[in-house]
Amino acid sequence: MLKFKNETFKIMQIADTQEGVKVSPDTMDLINAALDRAEPDLVVYSGDQIWGKSRFKGDKNKVTEVLNALTKPVRNRKIPFTVCFGNHDRQVGLSNEEQFEIYRSFDYFIGESVREIDGVANHVIEIKDGNELKFLLYLIDSHTSIANGYDCVHENQIDWYRQTRDKYERENGKLIPSVVIQHIPVCEIFELLSEVKKGTKGAVRGFRNHENRFYILNKNRVNADGFMMESPAEPNENSGEFDAFREKGEVIGVYFGHDHNNSFHGKVNGIDIGYTQGAGFHVYGPGKERGVRIIELKKNGTLDTYDLRFKNLVGKKVKEPVKYAVFQIMPTNVFDAVNRITRVFIGIGIIAVIVILLTFFFG
Repeated sequence: MLKFKNETFKIMQIADTQEGVKVSPDTMDLINAALDRAEPDLVVYSGDQIWGKSRFKGDKNKVTEVLNALTKPVRNRKIPFTVCFGNHDRQVGLSNEEQFEIYRSFDYFIGESVREIDGVANHVIEIKDGNELKFLLYLIDSHTSIANGYDCVHENQIDWYRQTRDKYERENGKLIPSVVIQHIPVCEIFELLSEVKKGTKGAVRGFRNHENRFYILNKNRVNADGFMMESPAEPNENSGEFDAFREKGEVIGVYFGHDHNNSFHGKVNGIDIGYTQGAGFHVYGPGKERGVRIIELKKNGTLDTYDLRFKNLVGKKVKEPVKYAVFQIMPTNVFDAVNRITRVFIGIGIIAVIVILLTFFFG
């Protein structure tokens, strides 16, 4: 049972470690330093803990070894932890169901998985002050990639959330303040952005549903030190998940990962929603701005949230500088890769035309 030990209950969200068969020492330094600084009461790994089918090839022992390494800092400190899954976890060749059973074998793992609905590791966690229920934390499976994009949270998962919310309301005679953590963002994240002209300083290019549009953070709506270095990769379809969270007003925060280069949060229709940047150093990310999110729940039913970043926790030096440099120039997704390749070929074409013209006139 999770309880307040003092005036706040701290949740640490670790997003997108996305490690292969050998875990980055820089990833581990970040996790260890963040745990020491924040001293959280609960840790949530919010999806894409691992990736790489060619590396793991469905080898359960290799998967177990990496998951053991990633969670060991938490377990060494005897901190309860749980998980949700992302779009890459299953790509190691071991299903999310099989990976969930590995997590269950670890000490201090408190996750559950509701069997009657779609996905794995959908569950709710109670947080109490003494015997009084103060908060609910929902972990929701946001699924994986589909044709030309990402899946959405399914209708039966939304129904489960509603039924769970209403059950707790009946049992307690009131709504219980709630927080949601999942991997892929809700579509409403775009309400925290401003559409701008191409070439605007700091603008990122949208894709799929927002192709050829350009966005910056609306500084009047997000935290002052928030950043966005890539376009949100929301689900292809808005299934009404966020609308369900708005219905009774008890959900006060929704947080996700997925897009490693983003860390910001702000209010949409009274709910604080936001990104947690990637924590992993063996995948693309925001340099030494990689970090974790802290969600501080208060006994009065409110919360504060902020991130902790590698540069402030560990410093300016990394242990794998060559790998770090390589991952800093990696594309963020297929769309980004195609655009980069296209720009290269356009550049080559322009150079070729110039050479031909120079040869024609001066050759």
